[in-house]
Amino acid sequence: MHPRTPRKHTRSLFLFALLLLSGNALMAQPTKTADIVIADFEGDSYGTWKADGTAFGSGPAHGTLPGQMPVEGFKGNGYVNSYHGGDGPTGTLTSPPFKIERKFINFLIGGGGFADETCMNLLVDGKVVRTATGTNTEAGGEETLAPDSWNVGAWVGKSAVIQIVDKRSGGWGHINVDQIVESDTKAAVAAAVLEKALKVTDGYLIVPVANVSKDNRNIVLGIYNGTKLVQNFTVMLPQPGDASWLAAYPIKPFGLRGKTITIASEKRSRVPETVRAAFDKIHIGTVAEAQGESDYSQPYRNQFHASTRRGWNNDPNGLVYANGHYHLYYQYNPFGIFWGNMHWGHLQSTDLVHWQELPIALYQKTVGDMAFSGSGFVDFNNSAGLGKGTQFAAFTSTGRGECLIYSKDGGKSFTEIPENPVVKNVGRDPKVLWFAPENKWVMVVYDESPCDETRAVLAGNGDKNDNRNLAFYESHNLRQWTRVGAFTDPDRGAVFECPDMFQLPVTGKAGESRWIIQAAQNRYFIGQFDGKTFHKEAGPFGTQHGAFYAAETVSNAPDGRRIQIGWAQTDSYEQKFADEIVNMGFTLPHEITLHETPDGLRLFYTPVKEVEALRSAELAYGINLTVAQANELLQKCKGELTETLIEFAEPGKQQLVINGIDAGFEGKSARIFTDRTLNEVYADGGKSYEMRRLPIKAFTNAETRLTAPEGAVIRSLKIIQLKSIWH
Repeated sequence: MHPRTPRKHTRSLFLFALLLLSGNALMAQPTKTADIVIADFEGDSYGTWKADGTAFGSGPAHGTLPGQMPVEGFKGNGYVNSYHGGDGPTGTLTSPPFKIERKFINFLIGGGGFADETCMNLLVDGKVVRTATGTNTEAGGEETLAPDSWNVGAWVGKSAVIQIVDKRSGGWGHINVDQIVESDTKAAVAAAVLEKALKVTDGYLIVPVANVSKDNRNIVLGIYNGTKLVQNFTVMLPQPGDASWLAAYPIKPFGLRGKTITIASEKRSRVPETVRAAFDKIHIGTVAEAQGESDYSQPYRNQFHASTRRGWNNDPNGLVYANGHYHLYYQYNPFGIFWGNMHWGHLQSTDLVHWQELPIALYQKTVGDMAFSGSGFVDFNNSAGLGKGTQFAAFTSTGRGECLIYSKDGGKSFTEIPENPVVKNVGRDPKVLWFAPENKWVMVVYDESPCDETRAVLAGNGDKNDNRNLAFYESHNLRQWTRVGAFTDPDRGAVFECPDMFQLPVTGKAGESRWIIQAAQNRYFIGQFDGKTFHKEAGPFGTQHGAFYAAETVSNAPDGRRIQIGWAQTDSYEQKFADEIVNMGFTLPHEITLHETPDGLRLFYTPVKEVEALRSAELAYGINLTVAQANELLQKCKGELTETLIEFAEPGKQQLVINGIDAGFEGKSARIFTDRTLNEVYADGGKSYEMRRLPIKAFTNAETRLTAPEGAVIRSLKIIQLKSIWH
């Protein structure tokens, strides 16, 4: 028998065994290996990476590139960006071979979401074994690089190559990449899925909207009937603590009443979990839920300039007089106070002053096929065979081309003609008008296609590739259209988007007239139109009119007047009013006339006579005033909606501010309309016109001041109080 082991010795041996086992266990656990940086793109060049084509430039980008939305989410100072030169250029960026030594390759990626076109590929033995794209495939979106990851465990030990690809020249035709790292830990990909079912028991989808959020991230949400996408839209859902408002989106036109629909985030939308509470508040309801009695009295809401009730508006569209009403359609985002989700909103009026908002007249098909700008007209002779006097509109479908639509309910809703798109081009914004000498319809549309006309008239900067032009098409039945010519100018900025063309008599010269053509900057050309192209006699004249853009004239006006309404580009004031519910508006309607001046023929702009209905009371009046006396009277403008009529003894550069908004002008006299955030200044009987907007600082320092040399004389000054159009 063995001798008995002492108890103390037994305990020591036991502890030694435990330590030995613990040490073996620790030794058996794999140690975490350090990450391997394949590329962080922090240098001024791509180093051993090879760039082909021009899209990637000569080296990494250091910040946002010219013309690009702000890029966020990259690490450090440099990253790959194929937006060099815009979305047009293409190319590839290829790494040198490297050995795969970890289970995952993690990276940051953003930009276009097009497979095989805007992507990053991993090649092993010359074959693509992994690929990734950005998240954006449609208008809107965001330039944010987000984490993504490949599981490459199957190829550990093998040689590989990474190729970053940009083969796309259209929208979102670029790719952003940064911080490519080998790791044994998969990157955390922050992408929540949002999805809910809703029974359609009423006419509106109610959606909470933020103007400013923690990461200002727009999310793409889809409306599905079963598996069919009915509509989608971008929206900034509020996160905890964000100010917000409610959007009411009409869904009756989709025929969903009584059905159960699904609202879901699109698969490639990166959705922060912090918006889930707001998403849960989306529901079916009534428009009254998203409207308040104070909507039209908000401090940033202009009171006699038309605007949409909630959301964003830009270009006026489809201006036409039909069925006893002036119709003002417009580019409209129902889901935010910034550009996006382009529909046609609808305002109508009987007097050009008071406007009634009607439901959306034209819907985008999706954010990939939006309803861009266009014009309205009346088919007075039944050219299309749909009835004499049928109201028509032309618009750009961003997914198809130039389209025609008609209405049988007084302009409230529209139906597409089956021939759409009637024109396919690299352009937008069709204007349709009647050319009586040849009994035909003419469409003038902005175009960027290479053509003989642009090659013959080089751009003023010598850029032979600048193809901006206004192309002309003709039709006798509104269904088939033929290109017949184009107009361009060395000043390509004056022929950029939103064209308008019309004929005007020369005031005071019986039987004499000219054609006017202009584009979005509202700088105009004077000349002749032969039914196929415009022949310039003079121009471009005028200025961009300050905050005034993309104007259009009313078709079929009952009294033959040429009435114009433009987009009034106001600032957004969400930093002061975080729950701001509307942004932008429209100018007062004004009449355009053509006059002979010492400098030649020129356009004059005067407010339509109907705006005199806004006048309420005379606040001040004086004649032969000193500067001090004029300034004393001008203080009557403070806090008021006003029309100011002022005349100086001598012409010159007059410096005037009313309620914090610039109202200065060049000349001798002016008629100035001051709303809460806008001044419209008509100088010298309409010889010049300017739109000015209120800077944000003026909300707290809204001074009114005339600055003029000592001894200057103000011949007359009248200040008239104006009424709101909303009550």
